[in-house]
Amino acid sequence: MSLVSRLYELQATELELRNKRRLLQDTVVRLNHNPELSAAEEELAAIESRLDNARKHQRRLDWEVEDLNVRIRGLNDKLYGGSVRNPKELVSLEQDVQSVRRYLEGKEEKLLEAMDVVESVEAEAATMRHRVASLRDSWEQERPGLETLRGTVEAEVSRLTEACLTVRNDLGAEAAQQYDQIARARGVAVVKVEQGRCKGCNLTLPTGLWQRARAGETVECGSCGRLLYVE
Repeated sequence: MSLVSRLYELQATELELRNKRRLLQDTVVRLNHNPELSAAEEELAAIESRLDNARKHQRRLDWEVEDLNVRIRGLNDKLYGGSVRNPKELVSLEQDVQSVRRYLEGKEEKLLEAMDVVESVEAEAATMRHRVASLRDSWEQERPGLETLRGTVEAEVSRLTEACLTVRNDLGAEAAQQYDQIARARGVAVVKVEQGRCKGCNLTLPTGLWQRARAGETVECGSCGRLLYVE
């Protein structure tokens, strides 16, 4: 096997290794963090906060309505209990009762509105709690498969890492250094030649150049500087 063939093999193995490392990283992240579940939990927390505020508002209105009812009962006791006999005072008490009743009606209307809000947010919270529970169950069911996948990919990463080291040691420091320099500069160090064209820059190569590459010589594309490989 020619040197450039070994370099092409190294490049393919390192590409597979990068992909496996990326898959491993994604798998570990998925094991430790479920973004969809986290987003749902954050949304549920926001709804629960709104529900808590809505309930507090309803309780305040409940207390205010109760206080107004107590006040009206006290005024009625004075008005009809016989303790007040002065006509002017009786008229004033009646006016106070009517004024407090009108205020009470406004508070009761707001209380009904607050109760509707609480009911609506409670339904929203219930729906989101169900969604969070469903996402959490799905994630827990997915985790054993992810653990298995992580073990498999870790083994593949280990195998491919060892394979790359073996090829590099066989190639020698000079060839590996040339390969790394081109890879850093061009992204891809070794490219195929197909129908006389360099697949790195897609330009037609001089016949003599790609024939030398086919013969197994280590030659670079005169345009893009990548090593040429002919199967």
